[in-house]
Amino acid sequence: MPKNIIVFSDGTGQRGGILFDECRSNIYKLYRATRCGPDSCVNPAEQLTYYDPGIGTEPGGLGLMGRLWRKVQNVVSQATGLGITTNIIDCYAAIIRMWEPGDRIYLFGFSRGAYTARCVGAVVAMCGVPRLGKDGKLLKLDPGSVRAVAQIAVKKVYQHVSSPKDSAYLDQRRALAKWFREKFGSDADGKSNAYPYFIGVFDTVASVATLSGLLMVFGGIAVVVAFLGATLGVLFGHFLFWTGITALAAVVATLGLLAFMNVRYAVGLPGYPFWKTFHFTALRLRFYDQELNPNVGYARHAIAIDENRDSFPRVPWGDPKDWRDTGPGNPRWFKQLWFPGNHSDIGGSYPENESRLSDIALQWMAEEAQALPDGLKFDTALLRLNPDPLGPLHDETRSSVFRFAKKRPRAPVPGSSMHPSVLARMKAERVLQYDEYAAYRPEALRNQPDFAELYKAK
Repeated sequence: MPKNIIVFSDGTGQRGGILFDECRSNIYKLYRATRCGPDSCVNPAEQLTYYDPGIGTEPGGLGLMGRLWRKVQNVVSQATGLGITTNIIDCYAAIIRMWEPGDRIYLFGFSRGAYTARCVGAVVAMCGVPRLGKDGKLLKLDPGSVRAVAQIAVKKVYQHVSSPKDSAYLDQRRALAKWFREKFGSDADGKSNAYPYFIGVFDTVASVATLSGLLMVFGGIAVVVAFLGATLGVLFGHFLFWTGITALAAVVATLGLLAFMNVRYAVGLPGYPFWKTFHFTALRLRFYDQELNPNVGYARHAIAIDENRDSFPRVPWGDPKDWRDTGPGNPRWFKQLWFPGNHSDIGGSYPENESRLSDIALQWMAEEAQALPDGLKFDTALLRLNPDPLGPLHDETRSSVFRFAKKRPRAPVPGSSMHPSVLARMKAERVLQYDEYAAYRPEALRNQPDFAELYKAK
């Protein structure tokens, strides 16, 4: 019997299930209510799940040195995008291990986890779900064998193009995807043998590798070089000589690392000599794949109106002229709604006392996924929500971390679809806006014709 395969990819720093009373994202809440287990009524014959913690999370049980090393890894991962690559591979490998022909693939994500979910969806659409191993025999489903194949799909095929600057290599990527499907048994009449049935994301974040993170990495390298040079100079004399040698070695090692991470090529690709496939991808990865594959079953996107951090720009998804018509009486193929609140007011992760706005987006997403043919199975006892459009709204630009960061209000395209909670909040006389009660008049909606009268009445 076909079942639901659900992959949840959480946002940066998000990892649920550690503490009894913790700040949980909407992704973890969905996972907790849909997974099978001794405390759940979900039947594993009907539904299996996989939860992928966000970049920057630390597993429990690490000692002092372990935590220190993990923090270094997290900084490097967020600066270079390597963490995203690992997450994409992890999620794709989970699908390979759980999937059987006929199964329905659901993908959910928040923030950079939404980026991850959309990337995983693209990998599945390009490469399918492999059934054969490198030796041409049936793929063994142990973690090592599966991960080896998943790495090829993600690193060699999907990431052959990793930014708009690489668009000249899109035809090569399509040829690589065809090669992968034929070699690993995931081709179905020239197409993928599987496509995502549903992709649901909360406020996709565009930037993967951050400039500040890159500066931190290179600054850290400079500090280490200076320390080693000084130490060798004290021990052996000739301070300037040893400092120069150490600096040269660091430069060579850094350039070698960047080349290793960013070089792309394909050997033996039909129609493309090796030298034409050789190129370097962009140092900073950004989400470039904004199209929605027409073979995806359904897709939903919840976007934050009040996210004003410049480093958290919204990521468009799909083109209205390409949206598929599913016919009267059927669920719409694609819905993209704006909700009141900032980034985490949409994707969750604030204390439960302050999660009324994120409950709105979570309820909408859960109902949309459940209403589909062969929709999600929920243990309703594990997902009790209290959505309220008048709930507290947060503002991370006034926090200590982002107080001095560049700000840029989002600008919905005129005619964009708004969730009913937007108007309900705007009609209220006063609501809690971070630290004070006031009328809700977001700058992002000032030029929206549907709300013009409300701004005049302010």
